[in-house]
Amino acid sequence: MFQHREAYQLAVDARDQRFDGVFYVGITTTHVYCRPCCPSRLALDQHRRFFDSAAAAEQAGFRPCLRCRPELAPGRTALAAVSRLAQVASERIASGALNGHSVAHLATELGVSERHLRRALEREVSVSPLELAQTHRLLLAKRLIVDTDLPMTRVAYASGFQSLRRFNAVFRAQYRMAPSALRRGRRARADGSLRLTLAYRPPALIAGLPREARVSIAGHSGAVSVRNSAADAHLVVDIAESLLPVLMPLIAGLRRVFDLDAEPAVIDAHLRANGLSKLVDRWPGARVVGVFERLEGANPDAFDTTDPALRARAEQWRPWRAYAAQLLKLAE
Repeated sequence: MFQHREAYQLAVDARDQRFDGVFYVGITTTHVYCRPCCPSRLALDQHRRFFDSAAAAEQAGFRPCLRCRPELAPGRTALAAVSRLAQVASERIASGALNGHSVAHLATELGVSERHLRRALEREVSVSPLELAQTHRLLLAKRLIVDTDLPMTRVAYASGFQSLRRFNAVFRAQYRMAPSALRRGRRARADGSLRLTLAYRPPALIAGLPREARVSIAGHSGAVSVRNSAADAHLVVDIAESLLPVLMPLIAGLRRVFDLDAEPAVIDAHLRANGLSKLVDRWPGARVVGVFERLEGANPDAFDTTDPALRARAEQWRPWRAYAAQLLKLAE
C-alpha cells in the first residue's frame, strides 16, 4: 500500500466516493477502519493505515466504523484482481463457498492445491481464505442486525455461521461487543420480506430499473425486486423470506447482475481517451446489466457486431468493450 499512500491520503481528505470500496483506512488512535468517504472528522495523516480489503483491516485488529459502515461499501471490479485464481476464489468465498465447506474442498473445485490457493489469497488479498470468509460473514451479520428485525439465530445462519454459539463467540472476539449492542428497534415488514441496500460508486446509469424477478438458488426460490436510489448511490432490494438461507450467494449474484462493483472513473477515463468522450460525457457511469432471473453478470468485454470496421475500432476499447457498446446503443 506504500506506493499508493499519497493518493489515498488525498482521497480520504476529499472524501472521494470514487475510491469507495477500493481501499479502507484504519485509524490507529481508535482502532476503527472506515470507507474513504466516511463523514466523520478526519484523522491526522500519521494516524492512518491503508488496506486493500475489509478483511485485511480486520485481521490487523481494526473494527468497522459504525458511522460509514464498511459492510455497505461496493466491491472491486473483477479486472482489478491481479490473479485470476485469487479473483475467482474471492468471488466464491463472498458467495458463501466456505460456509460449511473446507478450504480443501474449494481448492479441489478450482483445480488447485489447498496450499496454492492459500498462498494466492495471502499474496494478493493479504488474508487467508478462512479469514476472508469470516469477514464476509461478520459484515453481513452486522448489516442484518442494524438494518433488519431478524432474530439473532436467523441472522447467524443467514450470515453463514453454523451455530448461534459460534456466531456470538466470533462477533464478540472480533468487535469486542455483543451482537445485540448494535440492534436498533425496527418494525417488521408486513409481507415478511427483507429489505437491504446494495451500494455502488456514482455515477451509475443502470438500465431497466425498477425490476422484479423470481430467482432460484440451491433449491430456494422467491421474488426479488430492485429499484435505484440514485441520490443515495445504492439499489434498494426487497427479498422474499424464502431466500434468507441463500442470502450470501443472492447478494453476490445481484451485485454481478447490475454491475455494482464497476469503477466508472477507470472505465470512463479509458473510453474517453479512445474516442468516446462525447458519449461518456452524456451518459457517465453506464453499467452493463446481466440476466436477473439467472443471477448472471455480463461480460465486460463482450462486443457483438457484424460491422467489420466497428469491430476493428472496438479493439481500442478493451477490456471495456461492453461499456462502449452500451454507449453506442444509447446514441442510436
